Amino acid sequence: MSYDLIIVSQSTIGLAQVTNNCIRSAKQDNADLNIIVVETGPDFKYEVNEIVKYNGEFNYNRALNLGLKHAKSDFQILANNDIIFYKGWSKIGDIMRTNGYLSACAISNDVRQNLFRRGDYAYEGYRIGSEMCGWCIFTDKKLWSIIGNLDERHQFWFSDNVYADQLIQKNVKHALICSIHVDHLGSKTLIRQNRMIQRQFTYTNGLPLRHKK
Repeated sequence: MSYDLIIVSQSTIGLAQVTNNCIRSAKQDNADLNIIVVETGPDFKYEVNEIVKYNGEFNYNRALNLGLKHAKSDFQILANNDIIFYKGWSKIGDIMRTNGYLSACAISNDVRQNLFRRGDYAYEGYRIGSEMCGWCIFTDKKLWSIIGNLDERHQFWFSDNVYADQLIQKNVKHALICSIHVDHLGSKTLIRQNRMIQRQFTYTNGLPLRHKK
């Protein structure tokens, strides 16, 4: 299986290292990996296949859509820059194909996932922070011909809600895969912004959509 890792990055002081840590952790598996960094900040040189410059007002799903234009692999990984991948992550493609999942997430360090059993288990659903972890989503390339581009109605928070809604509308199953592990370090880029920008990207984006459980 081949993978496109699409990372939304902002390479200001201190955050370039966060992105580099994400890249290095993903490379541990020696998978067939095409890494695309969508850079929303100053230019920075990463050891990746492609760096795509993002211009204009920030929008998370728009940045991912820009990265997806350069995708060429069997699977796409839509990721924050503050993700750490653990060895064995690249087995997820086989798991998804075997079980018919076009969209999936991996178990993480998020406390909301403490009730899920680790190991060879999968939990279907669309609950944000539970089965659906917007900071790192694995997708089969077949998905994009079904749902089209990612919905860009929100700047940052609730981007995963509208993605989940796209899946539900097209009756696409999503699962949390509990034998694959990633860690989310927690809004490392967002907390570097001033309070006005933090509020703009979070609470003022509107209310999350309702979803089936």
